[in-house]
Amino acid sequence: MWTPYPTPDVKSLASLRSRALYIVGAGAQTPLGRYVLAAAAAARCGMSAYAEHPFMIDKDGEPMIVGRARWLDDSFSLEQRVGMLATDAVMECLRPIIKELPALRRQLRTHFALSAESFPQLPQRQRFLDGFAAGAALNSSGPIEVVAEGHAGGLLALSNACRELQSGEAQFCLVGGADSYMDPMRLQDIDLAGRLHSIKQRWGFTPGEGAAFCLITTGDSARRLHLMPLAEVLAVATAQEAKLMGTEAVCLGDGLTAAFRGVLDPKHRVSHCYCDLNGETYRADEYGFAICRTSDYFDDAARFTAAAESWGDVGAASGSLALTLALAAWARGYARGPVNLVWASSAHAPLRGAALLRQWDATAR
Repeated sequence: MWTPYPTPDVKSLASLRSRALYIVGAGAQTPLGRYVLAAAAAARCGMSAYAEHPFMIDKDGEPMIVGRARWLDDSFSLEQRVGMLATDAVMECLRPIIKELPALRRQLRTHFALSAESFPQLPQRQRFLDGFAAGAALNSSGPIEVVAEGHAGGLLALSNACRELQSGEAQFCLVGGADSYMDPMRLQDIDLAGRLHSIKQRWGFTPGEGAAFCLITTGDSARRLHLMPLAEVLAVATAQEAKLMGTEAVCLGDGLTAAFRGVLDPKHRVSHCYCDLNGETYRADEYGFAICRTSDYFDDAARFTAAAESWGDVGAASGSLALTLALAAWARGYARGPVNLVWASSAHAPLRGAALLRQWDATAR
């Protein structure tokens, strides 16, 4: 199995800034790959997980096209699917500290983006979290904070984690999201709302499923445990959009623009974007307005990767999976430059999020 982790080097670790925040672990599950680098490579090659659902038919009598993790049994409940995807992603993410994990459990906080549509009831959500914590060996670690804010939830979770690390409340934060549309009722609701991509609805989206997590810590903790960073988190910001999808108001991208402006810096020109564009016109228009206002910060504002075209819309996992694509590009040497912008826009929720990441270079001082 490929690994994104560089070999620990004491001299290189000396260049870590003590209070800077670094990503030192990553894990992902998508319909195209069960590891970070495999999933990213498949998306980069333009592979597609799109296929007919084994039994769901849309309102026009055609098989629904979805991006489905085929190794998960179709009889599994939504709770089981999300749980298995999340657990496997976490286990990959924790590999760099797996030997030290028993001693670090109480210093580890988890921030988990979930879908409110998948887990609308608090008892159901708590039951799921209990099972997830046990399966991912997190049942004796710090509390799990849930963010149920849609596609951008993973970036809000990242923002919350960075605040905890900077304040000293935690030494390590596990941050990510997981979601699945592979539930008959959820798929039917999308279809009836006219949002399902089909022969007659070209501007809809293709439902998918997936999970991604990142392990984040300070330079001090990374140096102490000899953890080589995958990237540095320069800034994270979230904002609210007042003009939401499905309303009569025309969205001019004010919320997404505010999130961009919260992280963009003239000292760090953006070389590439990773985002959750999924084929819906609302999202494309929103991004267009936001990029027009902030294009001076980009090497080329037209450069972006939207992996939904490969594995479908992954809901609450969107922001976290986009982030892992940036990490994989640096790890495998095909990134366009040292600074990436990751952003996500929630569908019927007001949250917008953005994160600015920089490739970690041990020679840079």
